[in-house]
Amino acid sequence: MMDLKFNDINFEVLDNVLAKRYAKFLMENIHQSREFYFMGDSELTIKDEIDKIVYMLGKEPTRDMNKLHEHFADHEDDDEMQRLNNLIHYYELTINNFPPRWGYMVGNATMELFPEDYEHFTLHRNPGWLYVSYPHVGKHFAEIAYTQDYSIKPEQYVPQSICRPSFHIWLGDEIDDLTLEANMNNLLSEAYIRLKDKLNLPDLDDSSMRIGYIPFAKLSDNINTNELTNHLLKCKRQSKNQWELFDGGRQ
Repeated sequence: MMDLKFNDINFEVLDNVLAKRYAKFLMENIHQSREFYFMGDSELTIKDEIDKIVYMLGKEPTRDMNKLHEHFADHEDDDEMQRLNNLIHYYELTINNFPPRWGYMVGNATMELFPEDYEHFTLHRNPGWLYVSYPHVGKHFAEIAYTQDYSIKPEQYVPQSICRPSFHIWLGDEIDDLTLEANMNNLLSEAYIRLKDKLNLPDLDDSSMRIGYIPFAKLSDNINTNELTNHLLKCKRQSKNQWELFDGGRQ
């Protein structure tokens, strides 16, 4: 059994080859990455910071995050664009009532995914589990479906093919088959119907679609997600190795 520890929280690596391979890769390369804390800030605070960056770029502020994502995609190596991208993701989580999120990103090391690894992608979520983050500039199919981005350009659709030392935790309620049936499956079906030919998609249930994220570890400490979130908020205030999201050093 492999164990991981972050911020004095213990995690048990899942008992499969991919999870163990990724955990080993992660710990060998995590020094390249920094913590992120998408928690503790209001929707208005995040949007104001986005607007400041957009204004300084000489563009009009907008609530159309897809347009801002397109601009980021052309300038992904710029530090300020990386900050903008992180704020956009933070804002999208907040306005869509997603739970807070903590993890590490971005790191330059890569671990290749093989076709047999595609079977591990899932939309199910378990509280306190760690999931490999999407590392590409672009969108995976689940994100396209959830945001109903039917005008996406073919080159912006990028199924996940690698992993980086970048992951996040799920701090919400369990997402099981019943939850997916009520919330996500219809969005997936609609997006598939609209985009099958445009994006040259395989069958919706084909594992090569790589829908969702790869789980690789689960919480082993006896702590619920509310307690865990509060603990991480305390860690946020003390962290010296996190992505700075707000100008002037405010956390």
